[in-house]
Amino acid sequence: MSEIETIAFVLHLKPGAAVEYERRHDELWPEMRAMLLDTGILRYEIYLHAPSNLLFAHIERRKDHRMDTIPDNPVSQRWQRHMADILEQRDGRPVREPLARMFLLAKDG
Repeated sequence: MSEIETIAFVLHLKPGAAVEYERRHDELWPEMRAMLLDTGILRYEIYLHAPSNLLFAHIERRKDHRMDTIPDNPVSQRWQRHMADILEQRDGRPVREPLARMFLLAKDG
């Protein structure tokens, strides 16, 4: 049994914000990177579907992750404020919709 699990979700990028979104992530704060890795994230990828302005995020994390602590972390809260002008928001948080896995092809299983 694997000690790693994956999750995927979409975020709603505001129209015209793709270049700025990528720039901000190219300059990801070291403290934000450290906080994410410390919660058990092993790999975090984000892709843009430009026609819909949807960002597809895929995370590989340890099964004993602590991602539930992220929203209360002051670094994360500062990052969310930093991103609020380019991500669609609901109740002061980015609109984040979980995705259900529909297919998996893996060499090991």
